[in-house]
Amino acid sequence: DNGMCKVGAGTTATDLMESDIFISAFPQLKAHLKLVASSPIRNMATLGGNFVNASPIGDFTAFFLALNAKIKLTKNSDSRSIYLNDFYKGYKDLDKSPDEILSTISFKLPTQDSHFNFEKVSKRIHLDIASVNTAILITISENEITQAHLSAGGVGPIPMYLSKTCNFLLGKSLSRETVQSALEILQSEISPINDVRGSADYKRLLLRQLFYAHFITLFPGQFTLDSLK
Repeated sequence: DNGMCKVGAGTTATDLMESDIFISAFPQLKAHLKLVASSPIRNMATLGGNFVNASPIGDFTAFFLALNAKIKLTKNSDSRSIYLNDFYKGYKDLDKSPDEILSTISFKLPTQDSHFNFEKVSKRIHLDIASVNTAILITISENEITQAHLSAGGVGPIPMYLSKTCNFLLGKSLSRETVQSALEILQSEISPINDVRGSADYKRLLLRQLFYAHFITLFPGQFTLDSLK
């Protein structure tokens, strides 16, 4: 309604892949979601389960953080809505009481001037959790960035919405200099650790390359890897 999309928390990855609304809004959706688990798990894995599990590398969480999504928490006849970004208070620590249920997710559908991309790196191409993942929604009007939402997983204790980077991008021209300056702010926002999925330095490098990949993928006539180095 009015450009808004509401999704039940019990919606599965397969449901999204088969949704005409989602396929129309996100033309690369199937390619993005094929990076998420396997077919049997996609048939069962729900948005609500991914959000509440609160993994710092949840793929759905990164996806919907970049959509600036809101979630509704229900308790008996009462309910409240918060931004998904505000749901995560610390590692596995949620703004949710034990008797609240995550019931719905809502977000504004991308406009024709908006561009969305999801990137993920894992030890295996398929059937693996992310080492680092990230998503972006960016809106351009006459080469000016009028909207920017950027998420990242695997680079902090919670799924991260990179607010400082997003705020910097607003009002800037779409250029190499803007991307490079935004990258510096991005690196200041994250705090990766050494673990089995890689060293902190490696994760910083991964996110840098995936950040570049967003712009190379969405604006291939303007950016290449060589031009961004």
